[in-house]
Amino acid sequence: MNVTTSMNKEALLKVLHEIPLPMALFEESVGEALVLRKKNRAFDAFFGLNPGPMREENLVDFLGDLGILNIPVVETALRSPSNTTFAADVFMDPDNVLSVSCRTVHLDMEEGQSTRLLLIEDRREKDQLKRKLNKIHHQYEAFFEQSPDIYYLLDTEGRFKDMNYKGAEYFKRTKEEIVQLKYIDVIYAEDRDMVQEKFLGILNKEVAQFEMRSINKLGEIGYLDITAIPVIIDGEVMEVFGIAKDIRHRKEMELQLKESEERYRSLFEDNIDAVLTFDLAGNFQYLNKATEELMGYKKEELIGTPFLPHILEDRQEYTLGEFMKVLKGKAIRYETAMYNRKREVVELHITVVPIILGGELQGIHCIGKDITKRKNMERILQEMVYEDFLTHLPNQRALQKHFEMLLTKKEKFALLLLDLDRFKMVNDSWGHEMGDLLLKAVSHRLAHYLTEEASLFRYGGDEYIFTKVFVEEVEVSAFASKVQSLFKDPFIIENQEVTISSSIGISLYPEDGEDLDTLFKKADNAMYFSKKHGRNHATFYGTHGMAKEDRLLKMEHLLQNALKREEFSLVYQPQVDLKTQKVTGIEALLRWHNEELGNVGPDHFIPIAEESGLIIEIGKWVAKEAFSQLRTWCDLGYRGLEMSINISIHQFYHEEFLTCLEKIVRESGVAPKQVVLEITESIASNADVVLGQLEKIKAMGFKVAIDDFGTGYSSLKYLKDFSIDYLKIDKSFVQEIDTNSKDQDIVSAIITLAHNLGLETIAEGTETRGQIEFLQEQGCDTAQGYFYSRPLSSEDVLAFIKEAYR
Repeated sequence: MNVTTSMNKEALLKVLHEIPLPMALFEESVGEALVLRKKNRAFDAFFGLNPGPMREENLVDFLGDLGILNIPVVETALRSPSNTTFAADVFMDPDNVLSVSCRTVHLDMEEGQSTRLLLIEDRREKDQLKRKLNKIHHQYEAFFEQSPDIYYLLDTEGRFKDMNYKGAEYFKRTKEEIVQLKYIDVIYAEDRDMVQEKFLGILNKEVAQFEMRSINKLGEIGYLDITAIPVIIDGEVMEVFGIAKDIRHRKEMELQLKESEERYRSLFEDNIDAVLTFDLAGNFQYLNKATEELMGYKKEELIGTPFLPHILEDRQEYTLGEFMKVLKGKAIRYETAMYNRKREVVELHITVVPIILGGELQGIHCIGKDITKRKNMERILQEMVYEDFLTHLPNQRALQKHFEMLLTKKEKFALLLLDLDRFKMVNDSWGHEMGDLLLKAVSHRLAHYLTEEASLFRYGGDEYIFTKVFVEEVEVSAFASKVQSLFKDPFIIENQEVTISSSIGISLYPEDGEDLDTLFKKADNAMYFSKKHGRNHATFYGTHGMAKEDRLLKMEHLLQNALKREEFSLVYQPQVDLKTQKVTGIEALLRWHNEELGNVGPDHFIPIAEESGLIIEIGKWVAKEAFSQLRTWCDLGYRGLEMSINISIHQFYHEEFLTCLEKIVRESGVAPKQVVLEITESIASNADVVLGQLEKIKAMGFKVAIDDFGTGYSSLKYLKDFSIDYLKIDKSFVQEIDTNSKDQDIVSAIITLAHNLGLETIAEGTETRGQIEFLQEQGCDTAQGYFYSRPLSSEDVLAFIKEAYR
């Protein structure tokens, strides 16, 4: 927008002289050539010109002397009737061409002469020059109105003569309202005296710059940065030209910064932990009161001194290494320990943070937390973790740690497992308190004998473990003999003599194993061999006669991975109704084939599975496979079949047995009434527990059969009390019933007893026609055995069922 207001040339030149932006004034001369008339001091300084008397030059020559490269662009802009903004390049020296931003303003002077104003702005300092450019007098409306800052003009009485739209917007007033006010009307009451003093200085020809609080029409308080310049004509102040910058956001940030500093200071000074600042060499720069209390030194004693000498000698290398990481700009945490003034050890948790200002590391903040109590507690707990509570001997965890240490030494050593003979009798006869006192006495005697090459651990219960480093095996034999001789003398417990012996099993590293678990199992195997062969002596693993125990140990190890390797399978043996000759049930029988052992019979591996606890998972697998197969047969139309599975005593008493069984049946989709759980008579020995468990089983809809009836528990009371569906007559009674009258009488009696109690009978091991005919004569309900079918695969059983159902 052109400036159309007529201007006094003299006033213009005075204002031009004071403006800090590089400016030059051009006028048209004869032939419409543009001639330089005036340039201000900022212009001379920018282009490195002498501020002396100016000679008039035409535009082109002048621009050439300045080193401006694109002269036509500048000339075109100056001759344009409109105000123009454009870029120009200035040749400063061979290595420096400066890009500048130019602006032209067309002025109509009172004399009627056309005048052009050229303003130069260095783009590198654009922001700074903008702020200076915003101070242009209100007469230059192009600058006055477009400025992001508040421009205003006061008369010498302090009344507003003009204000740009930015100012009107800021004060929430129209320009018409503004010119009716004095400057004092828009100043916050508490700042008025200060501003009036500044105004008097301006009237005394001083340039003023200050900050003040303002108040708008709505009563809202703001913050302004004021630059006020006296407009002097003929030596007299005629007006006051002012620029006001809204600094509310900066003030808010300053207040926030002040608040943050106060919080930081509070966090620093009032922190219960030690808070410190180090320089990059690790010297104390600042520390709070908590640091003084923790270290026992005054601030003045530490400032400027290095921290490292205060660290424990054996922690200094590690601590320095962690400190060096922070010098790479990385915040870290670590633990260390120092001496305080009293030479007491103080355990510390350290947090170290680099202080980075302007992209450069300036120092290091550190927070030190006293963790001495925690560390002491950890040490106590650590001792408790590795110590047996009763005997105060090292425990299993300590054994594991000790074993790992022995492995690193690569020495031969023996593991001796000692078990007290008939210790259970002491507990049962005299009580557990007496048993605990005996264990303490034994522990004390064993520990007292320990040699330098041996270590003692309480493994659990009445079992102890020695480790003995040796060169010759005879050393281990002598050591074991000496240990057993410690039991020759009785133990005095509560004024009573208690005589007890011990059995020891010995395994050797590395001959018998290279891991603790293997060595322990082999020592355990050898110890049980000692017990079986008279007790009160020591046995080395591998001793003649231990082959059977070794096979059992190997079998247990292989059995642990049998499920994972899918080595188990099921076969199925039909159960045939002796009246209709139809298949009414199927018994699922577990088989195990291992590459190393071959086919292993259930009589061999089931006891091992029960003793090791593996029977629980194996039993789940059997139930899932059997019920899934039953569901397949049901889907083929054979819905009347029942599936029998054998339940181990360990499964029966397991707390999750029924919950797990119910889930498996539900997921397989078979009806509970199709499931027959076969339990042995030995389970029935604990009548009270069994009664409750059987009631739950029956309530869930399952059926129950007593397997191998007549070979186990002798009492028949449970037949009356328990909810049972079937009695399975053991094959030992069936095998000779066609020739042996005693077996005939027993089987006949079992059938009669079962029927009188409302139970059905199933005869196992039937192999001949004579056996079948006798059973039919006696009214036996069902037969199972080779006469009808040996155990079959699922495919062969299906063919058998189809044939039986024809």
